[in-house]
Amino acid sequence: MSEPVPSARGPLLLGAAALVALVGGFGLWSVTTEIAGAVVAGGQIEVEQNRQVVQHPDGGVVAELLVKDGDTVAAGAPLIRLDGTLARSELAIVEGQFFEILARRGRLEAERDGSAQIRFPDELTAASARPEIEALMTGQETLLAAKYETEAAEIDQLKRRREQIASQIAGISAQRGATESQLALIDKELADLGTLLDKGLTQASRVLALEREKARLAGTAGELDAARAEAEGKVTEIDLEILKRGSTRREESNSELRDLGYRELELAERRRSLT
Repeated sequence: MSEPVPSARGPLLLGAAALVALVGGFGLWSVTTEIAGAVVAGGQIEVEQNRQVVQHPDGGVVAELLVKDGDTVAAGAPLIRLDGTLARSELAIVEGQFFEILARRGRLEAERDGSAQIRFPDELTAASARPEIEALMTGQETLLAAKYETEAAEIDQLKRRREQIASQIAGISAQRGATESQLALIDKELADLGTLLDKGLTQASRVLALEREKARLAGTAGELDAARAEAEGKVTEIDLEILKRGSTRREESNSELRDLGYRELELAERRRSLT
């Protein structure tokens, strides 16, 4: 005969009774027990590794990493190497602008001083072996020569006008002298006719005709004097204009030099940061 199979009812009832007792006991404890307070303590969470973030001041494209995660590096040690293509390109642009400013400064200083020769800055002449720098210097020399030629042509034209007006003044002076001589002759003739008129040896109409001629000549003399004064005033204006050409050139050169100075400092600083 087979053995009887034990019944699972007993253990199940025992487990259920234990669970009911546990839940009931915890509920009774939570209702009857009073919690006076709790202890609060400070805490700190710390990552496993102390990471340091680094950043390049200008930025760029990374060409090579010189360290790896976990390496110990000294202060100032290179960590990455940037691609120099963009930096070289920007440096070429900045240097081109910088050397152009230096070439212009040399030409403007020559204009200010009235010199036909440009004394370029040493930094520019040191790079004159480069074709583009030589072209810059030659261009400024050509521009200076052209400006002087234009100024000389304008001054020559002013001098020719002055000579023409001087010739007019000479002609006016000659007419004025002739008029003065005619007036002197009329005065002498009127004196003689006055004596004859007093003696009844001439007619009064002749004396009146001479008086009218004298008045006309006096008016002509006044017009000639005014014309000569006007012409002499034009000569003075031309002389001032000739002097003004040089002073205007110097003032304009000084003004441009001041503006270039600020730009030169800015480009020099950018150039230093890229080299």
